Formats: sequence, structure tokens, C-alpha cells
Amino acid sequence: MKNWLSLLLLMLGFSSYAQEIALEKTVQDLTQLKEAIQTYNPALELYNPGFEKQSAALINGIEKDPLPLVDYFKYVSQMCALSNEGHFALGNWEDTVHSGFLDNRYRYMPLSVKILEGKMYVWVDNSDEDEMKRGDEIMAINNWPAINILDLIYKAFPSDGGITTYVDRNIELGFSWLYYFYIGQPEYFDLRVRTTSGTVRDYRIKALTREEQFANFEQYYPKLSQARVIDTAGFYELTHEGDIAFLTLPSFDYSRVEAYDVKAKKMYKEIFKSLEGDSIKYLIVDLRDNTGGRNEFADKAVPYLLQEKSKDPFLKKTISWKGKSKKYKTPRPSRYAFKGKVYVLVNGRTYSAGSTLARYIKEYANAVVIGKETGTRYEGFAAGSKEYITLDNSGIRIGIPRYHILFPPARKQKTSNRGLLPDHQTYDSVQDVMQEKDVHIEKVRALIDKSRRSSK
Repeated sequence: MKNWLSLLLLMLGFSSYAQEIALEKTVQDLTQLKEAIQTYNPALELYNPGFEKQSAALINGIEKDPLPLVDYFKYVSQMCALSNEGHFALGNWEDTVHSGFLDNRYRYMPLSVKILEGKMYVWVDNSDEDEMKRGDEIMAINNWPAINILDLIYKAFPSDGGITTYVDRNIELGFSWLYYFYIGQPEYFDLRVRTTSGTVRDYRIKALTREEQFANFEQYYPKLSQARVIDTAGFYELTHEGDIAFLTLPSFDYSRVEAYDVKAKKMYKEIFKSLEGDSIKYLIVDLRDNTGGRNEFADKAVPYLLQEKSKDPFLKKTISWKGKSKKYKTPRPSRYAFKGKVYVLVNGRTYSAGSTLARYIKEYANAVVIGKETGTRYEGFAAGSKEYITLDNSGIRIGIPRYHILFPPARKQKTSNRGLLPDHQTYDSVQDVMQEKDVHIEKVRALIDKSRRSSK
């Protein structure tokens, strides 16, 4: 999400200096981007063989001259989205962008949302009016049905195979910005809402600056708890409850790895050595919202989850845009490998290396997976390091994934253009979400109780 927000901030900073860009220059930039994607993305023909035709149609379909800058950025993002890959870096951080954002030059919708089963709900109303309540369903914004707004974002947001669970979670993180980016920048927003009591009501809220929204949030939610701090520089948290161990792995972020000099092998040895003995019979690995980072934090976990040597010849293969490939061997089980039953929690923002680890655990550790479809393809995806280009006329910097990570044939899932599909898919009711009830944990506890009863 950081890369995506950087694009949005860049757009806002850029727009304060220029409002339009000539059609000729837009076509030049999009053609440059199209050719770069074809050069550097090694999985393009596999995941979208129709890219050439679709990208040409996108460029030829531009009608405005000059093109409003906001529309220009829409076309840039749509071009990236046509690859059916989510590992793009869009935009670059600049001093002018940061200053524009922090100086409160921009006004946008003061609202955060939750997306559940294709519907949009109010999460936090930071408007001056503060009339909408958590759980109210948003039916339309400025006379545009909510489902149409979501559909437009789905089509333009780069993601693996259009997996909506991933996009939904990112919409929740940045809906106000995404609305500004894709839909419009009005001064007022007219919302039609179905309240939790079933009554349909209309509200009008005003666009606010970042500072104004923060001030309202602090006023309305003074006692809202802060996000929990995870031990060990944010890489894991390990807790015990009787014969159950809970291992939370929230991120494999590159910057944290380097800043704290965390070694994957050492970290996992420390974790699983502490689980030795007969006291811990069940291990719950929580990978929800783990959007990945360093691949070794997925690869190095495997020896500690294998109970016997796998017959598969390798974990994965990477293929660079130059055609060079590398195979990764399946390791032998570690002496500290966990011997009990493993459960894995995932959701739409279990992504990239986070999703890779979930796949490894499902395939090699015979684990039970609970939650929502992950955001990354089960069979493989384009990722790794990126090839960066700078568009000639706008100056926007685009990072294009240049490695294809390909997994061996799946044993535990009939894969297609889908993420990891849980063995037990959990469905959050509106009431559960609004009350922040963790139905995933409740489900895994029920499965463990069932396992205990069957073993007696």
C-alpha cells in the first residue's frame, strides 16, 4: 500500500503545479510504459496474453486533449493493471509531494469504510457532521451506486488475477484517496445510506484536509486503542495458552530487515526451539495482513514445519526477465521441526512472501488454513526486485516486477488464477466486523476442540 499511496501523493503534489497534460505526451508516456512492461515482466504472456491488444485499445481510447492530470494517472494505473500483476511500484516520494500533503493543500472525503461481500459500510465518519454510524451501508455517493465505484477501482488497481479480497483490503486502507484518484474531487459528497436499523437516509459531508480529519478523529474517538506493538522489531509475536502456541508474523518488510539486521534462520530457530517438548500440541500461525517482503522469511520457515522429507524436487523456481532461472530445493526437516497440528490464518492482505509462506505450510506441513482467499496467486506470480523506469513527460517513476516466481504443481489445491483458498472460509457478518469480533480465531479454536475430542 505504501507504493500505491506514494502515487496518489505524487499526483496531488504534481497537480498543484500543472493541471493538464497534452494528449501527445500522454500517448508517449503510455507507449513507453507499455513497452517497458512487455520487456521486463516475465509472466505477462502467461497471465494476460491479450495485453498487446488491450493496452493498444486503452491508448487509442483517450479522447480528451489536453488530458486532466488526474485522468492521466488513471490511464497509467490501468496500464499496469492490464498485466494482471500486483507487484508494481507506482510513484516516487518527493519533497514537494510530502510538503504538499503535510501543508494541507488537499481536501478529500473524510470517511473510512469496510468492504463485505461486495457491499460498502461506514467504518469511521471523520466529517464535521459526524452523523453516520459504524455499520451503516453506503448505497451511493453523489448519485453513483457503491457497487459501480468498487467495480471501477477493481479494474484499475493492479492485482494478481483481479483477486478482489486483496483490493478490498486496500480500499479499506485508503478509500478517501482512491475516491479522489479514480472518481473525483468534489467539495461535497452526497451519500445515500441504509442505517443499521434499515432506514434509508441521505447525508451531505464536506471535503476536509488531512489536519481537519485528524482533529475530528481525536475528538470523536479519544479512547480508541492504538495498534498493538509486536515484539522483536515487528517480525513476530509468540504466546502460549495451555497446549496452544500462537505465532503472529505480521510482516517481512525489507526496511525492517535491514534496520534491525534480523536473520530469518536465526529467528525461526529461536521460535521453534522454544516449542520443543510435548506441552505444545497445536500451533496457530497468523499471517493475516502480512503483505510480504524478504522471500527468505518464507523459505527459511519450511525446515521447521516439515515432519518428514518432502518428495517434491524443489520449493519454487524463479525466472528473470532475461530468461535465467534458479531452482530452490526442498530442505530437510530441522531437528526443531514442530511435531503437532498446524493451523494458518490468512486474509486478502496475506500477500507476496506472506502468501508464499502460507502456501508452503499448506503444501508441506499438512496444515489447516482458515480465513479468506489470499491476495497472491497460488501457482506463482511476478515479483522480486523491480526494474524502474521514469516516464519521459510526467516524471513519474514506475517499478515493474522482473522475476517470475513459479511453484511446483499443487497437491492441496486445484489452482487457477486464484489465491490460496482456505480449507475453512470464514464469513464476517456486518455485526461481527463492526464489533471487531475475530471469527477466524473462534473458528480455529472450534477446530482444535474438535481435534481434542476425536483424539480421546
